[in-house]
Amino acid sequence: MNRRKWLVAALVVLLLAVAVTYYPGFTEAEDAVEIVMPAGYRIVPVLTGLTFPTAVAWDRDGSMYVAESGYPYGAKGQAPGVGTGRVLRAEGGKTTVVAEGLNAPVTDVKFKDGEMYVAHRGTLSVFRDGKRVDLIQNLPWGDHSTGEIAFDEEGWVYLGNGTVTNSGVVGEDNFAAGWTARNPGAHDIPARDITLVGQNFTSPDPRTRHPRDTAVTGAFVPFGVPSHEGQTVPGSPEASGVILRVRPDGSDLQVYAWGLRNPFGMRFDPSGRLIAVDQGYEPRGSRPVANAPDAVYHVKPGCWYGWPDYVAGKPITDPAFRARATGGPPLSFLLRDHPPVEQPLLTLPPHTAALRFDFAPSGFDRSRRMFMAAFGPTRPQKGEPAPESGILAVDLRSGKVEMFARNKTGRPAGKSLRGFNRPTDLEFGPDGTLYVVDFGVFEWRGQAPRGVPGTGVVWQIFRQRSEYHEFVSAAMAKVDAARRVGWNPDYGPLEARLREYLSTRPEKWGLYFKDLASEKAFGVNEYVQIPAASTVKVPVVLYATHLVVQGKLSWDEQLTYYGERDWRGGAGTLQFTARDGDSFTIRELAEKAIRDSDNIAWKMLERRLGKQNIVNFMWSLGGENVYPGGQNISTPKDNATYMEAALNFARQNRAGEKLIYDLAHTVWNTGLNRYINEVPVAHKEGDITGVADDVGIVFADFPYVLSIMSEGHADVEAGFEQIGQISRLIYDYQVSLYQGRSVQAPPAAPRPLTRR
Repeated sequence: MNRRKWLVAALVVLLLAVAVTYYPGFTEAEDAVEIVMPAGYRIVPVLTGLTFPTAVAWDRDGSMYVAESGYPYGAKGQAPGVGTGRVLRAEGGKTTVVAEGLNAPVTDVKFKDGEMYVAHRGTLSVFRDGKRVDLIQNLPWGDHSTGEIAFDEEGWVYLGNGTVTNSGVVGEDNFAAGWTARNPGAHDIPARDITLVGQNFTSPDPRTRHPRDTAVTGAFVPFGVPSHEGQTVPGSPEASGVILRVRPDGSDLQVYAWGLRNPFGMRFDPSGRLIAVDQGYEPRGSRPVANAPDAVYHVKPGCWYGWPDYVAGKPITDPAFRARATGGPPLSFLLRDHPPVEQPLLTLPPHTAALRFDFAPSGFDRSRRMFMAAFGPTRPQKGEPAPESGILAVDLRSGKVEMFARNKTGRPAGKSLRGFNRPTDLEFGPDGTLYVVDFGVFEWRGQAPRGVPGTGVVWQIFRQRSEYHEFVSAAMAKVDAARRVGWNPDYGPLEARLREYLSTRPEKWGLYFKDLASEKAFGVNEYVQIPAASTVKVPVVLYATHLVVQGKLSWDEQLTYYGERDWRGGAGTLQFTARDGDSFTIRELAEKAIRDSDNIAWKMLERRLGKQNIVNFMWSLGGENVYPGGQNISTPKDNATYMEAALNFARQNRAGEKLIYDLAHTVWNTGLNRYINEVPVAHKEGDITGVADDVGIVFADFPYVLSIMSEGHADVEAGFEQIGQISRLIYDYQVSLYQGRSVQAPPAAPRPLTRR
């Protein structure tokens, strides 16, 4: 495979990034890492020595980027050079600064259409054509700042911005935090015009040297400025406590939702809903609020979420929120009139400090729950149990929340870095594993927080090999359940319309479909001969697996790489990382050949196994056009035969489960599963110049084998787009059949689809 070298570089950079400080072999049972997780998962640190990291992201080439926040308050005792934020790229075993001089704190980095978007204090920027362009500026900030960036399918760019204060009033607590010296006169700004009840608060005045001096401050005004009854505060799109959206060129800035305290984590879920986490109030300042939970919301356009007068949908006047321990007065409303208040999907315990979240792929978590970084209490807690820092698993449907990963001790790891300190972000990377960003050691010196430079970590969590059996068993259970139904599907309309459509295409196309329950099959040009490209790697690895089961080969056998003999370009990472004399086990090469489609791994296996032996094996499986004329050419029918043979072998031998698992977790996902994310798809793509092929098993409720091959493309990507659309059309037809709905004949041409 030689297409899209940016995806090849993706894996290279990712692996080299891991090599910075990678410690192999750590599991929950070992002492090196003091983190416990459910059985079947493993965690390793992949980057260490970071200073206040807050986010991780990957560009379209797969290169890893990490945002370092900088320190927003400039407190004494911080290391030189950490006052401003920056973005680093992990590459070649080192981190390189790609953007610096950003407003601290930098809170997010994301990539869209080849451009890097960065959220930093008061600002949303995009790095475009080598220049920084500020799309949003001058947002109010204080206790909180910008949050996460999100993108929708219509092209909007979304940004959360937190409130300046804890509960609407600038007080002594804000001076202690340190930001008032850098941002004098700051106060919260509403997104819509509001009318105040005129309540004022008396607090010590830190601006003077006299400890008995006081100041009277109202809501939504600077410190020391009182408010009056009926006072109107004008709204602005440059507001606090909001989710904003803007066009990629910076035009049409809109308030999407308001009344949120600190929507730091925000993204669209798999169904298209915008989900946000809002951090709860704290018992501090002139208007302390106790027992306030964090809330998870479905964010809807134009809606109000209650801040500063509601707590997770409940009025702040509820006695449960009165801070009696600090002698706080009964709480009353600041606003005279309230819009309808939205209720949360669920709440989390006070002081969870829930931050970023992501939705798991099925290969990581079968229920595809929401995984969330829990920073933990931001201030020392007295007289009440405090939630632990760690990773939460959240089921939005049932509201069930579980601690997925936490330190054995229940306390931050400190400078030992043998566990979590303060998780801030988590993302599922391009390899389907979970990456957790840990801010590092976060201490309190008196009333001010202090981060310790160089203690930030990026962790990687992934499933262990013991999960291969679990995954394949679940897949086989679908096949068995479907076979027990005894259904009799009619594929005539589907075949006819696909035949009609493919006959109009200028390229050479072939297709073969087989339902694994009824064993009904049909083909369109299923015997057409087309270069197999990397799809041939399936029978190669299947042959190696057969030999292992027969005792004729060991997975642990080492093969030595020599560039003059083994080097191949195209897909895979070994072309960049392997050095003469490096050794790789048969297991490593088999995995790389399938998951990365690594051409060097394939050729090293072929050399060891013998090409003629592989040819004979493919004949034995039922292949009819095997290397005709010595060329790597196949047919859609033959490719489907090899894929079904791999599935059947995995059913009979646990040694074969790894191949099916790897096929379902390949990094190349632009063909059969381009527009299918509801169910696992075990597949193998292949391409060379002008050729786009994909063959796989779609584990729908009624699973099926699908093989599509094509040749003659001026743009191979267009070929994979067509494969993706045809595959989705077939999937929808199959689902319609077994759900008993009336089935419309497929359209004359696959309609454009948007990847979900």
